[in-house]
Amino acid sequence: MVLRSPLADQARGSRALLTLAATAMRGGNFAQARQMLQDHLLLSPNDADALSILAEIAANQRSTEEATILLRRALAADPSVNRRLALVFHLQKSAPAHALAEIEQLPQSVRNDFEVQAVESGIAGALGMHDRQIALYKSMLRDQPGNPGVWVSLGNALKTVGRTNDAIKALQKAIRADPAHGDAWWTLANFKSFKFLPADIGRMQAALRSRPGEDHALHIHFALGKAFEDRREFEQSFRHYAAGNAIRARTFSPDQVEVTDFVDESLKTITPEFFERHAGSGHTDGSPIFVVGLHRSGSTLIEQILASHPLIEGTTELPVMRSIRDRLSRSSGLSAVEAIAAVSPSEMRAIGEEYIDRTRPFRQTDRPYFVDKMPSNWMNLALIRAALPNAHVIDARRHPMACGFSNFKQNYATGLGFSYDLRWIGAFYRDYWRFMQHFEQVQPGVVCRMINEQLIEQPEAEVRRMIDHLGLPFDPACLEFHKTDRAIRTPSAEQVRRPINRAGVDVWRDYEPWLGGLKQALGPALDHWAD
Repeated sequence: MVLRSPLADQARGSRALLTLAATAMRGGNFAQARQMLQDHLLLSPNDADALSILAEIAANQRSTEEATILLRRALAADPSVNRRLALVFHLQKSAPAHALAEIEQLPQSVRNDFEVQAVESGIAGALGMHDRQIALYKSMLRDQPGNPGVWVSLGNALKTVGRTNDAIKALQKAIRADPAHGDAWWTLANFKSFKFLPADIGRMQAALRSRPGEDHALHIHFALGKAFEDRREFEQSFRHYAAGNAIRARTFSPDQVEVTDFVDESLKTITPEFFERHAGSGHTDGSPIFVVGLHRSGSTLIEQILASHPLIEGTTELPVMRSIRDRLSRSSGLSAVEAIAAVSPSEMRAIGEEYIDRTRPFRQTDRPYFVDKMPSNWMNLALIRAALPNAHVIDARRHPMACGFSNFKQNYATGLGFSYDLRWIGAFYRDYWRFMQHFEQVQPGVVCRMINEQLIEQPEAEVRRMIDHLGLPFDPACLEFHKTDRAIRTPSAEQVRRPINRAGVDVWRDYEPWLGGLKQALGPALDHWAD
């Protein structure tokens, strides 16, 4: 007679339960899967597999903090390489500094793995460690010298640190490796000083005829748009910009591209009484300088000017405040506006402190002030003002037709939903304008508005006004911002490494015959945008 082991029976039962839970999760029945796993963990609290599956459910439900806790528990129960890598992959976007710390605990043999190096290089770039990022890309290319994607990543990193010629060479190597690699062509086009030769245009057109797939095709269309723009063949240029945008627009749903409901709700909810209720309750740290507005409105120029001041550090577009807002909404089950309105005064201080703590890893110097250049933070101004009442806010604003068309011809790496249709752009600009008008009414004088066209025409007067708004002494280095050596990750990297000029100010006028949808969607913002 063979006796059955109770431990073996328990193990088989655990595996069966995990299989059932995983099946329920894959079928979309997250509630059932979650309940099964939670019941199981009451009996086996250190079951790393159960903890990992539960973390996956939490991540799918956008409960980022819960998923992090569960993955750390799984790693503590089973300190294996795979558990640590799972934690790294989870943390790389939400907490890159913590992800990097976990990578550094991996064995060197694992860190030398191509995929792990890819993750580490992305994290290093996010944290401003560009020398480390570039070294990792070069290591990856020694393993896979014909990988066009890595050549493109290296080109972007080199562009970020101002090594333009080296970046162009890297991108050309990507194209030699794969002539239909759309991202390589578009990244080359994104160098405003780079001009395609007729032979390049022919190669891109040939690549399109080869039907390279939609992602490559949309990038090539944007690159051809820039190529024909440089040749002043504007109708042909617009056709390619429109074709690229049409491909990308299909990947976005209506709720991803419009903010009208958000603004309507904000105008009703974010009132003087809201700010009176939170008076004196936020965190007193005054180091952040938020530069808000729409993309392509001159925010990179403003950041570069500010970062040239000896008391101000430029960082990048930090997603921290948006992450906090999304968490408030998710955890409360309320809309973003309702969630902000429901925050108690005592919680506001903690939110301000959290923001300062979470932005610290992005700081590279000990300067007393730093710039957060996330344009969409205009949507978070109520939270910013209540949680960080001593922070400064600068609104980078540009003529809506110039701003709108500049967005339309810019293919953003991560996808900026509203920018892929002229009507969407006009509606988004109109809603941003409505919100900023309202904010000025309920918090007069808090925001320093910087009109891009005025900054270009009267740079010294406008820079002095901005620095004065911050309460800082003027420094002549702010007028020689193009000499400031720092990493810049936005499409305007090249422009802000040159003195102020009018290049690009009126480009939209060459395309005006095809911009009717943008004009119509702007509504009153078209005439009153600077009010």
